[in-house]
Amino acid sequence: MLTAVPVLAATDLDRTAELYSAAGFDVTGRHDGYLVLHAGPVELHFAQDQETTPGACYFHVTDVATVRERLEAMVAGSTGPLGDTDYGLREFWFTDPDGNRVRFGSPVS
Repeated sequence: MLTAVPVLAATDLDRTAELYSAAGFDVTGRHDGYLVLHAGPVELHFAQDQETTPGACYFHVTDVATVRERLEAMVAGSTGPLGDTDYGLREFWFTDPDGNRVRFGSPVS
């Protein structure tokens, strides 16, 4: 296996596309009730159906502070604090409007 692609729940695919675009993703596929996003080699899928439950995932990014700033500007109060971990990453969490919990992190300088 080479990659894992999380499939997350979304109630509004247009809102989801706009929000994740702020984090650096591009819409690369759009189907009936389904959205595919890419940021470099990272692929993320969203499904708009009642069987999909909110999920969680982790993204390694080059500049975690910038990603947090962009997301917090769009959805104030939905991001956790930016902090350094004991395993060498600076990270924060983000909960999107559909309840998906996403963590972003980059190496501590």
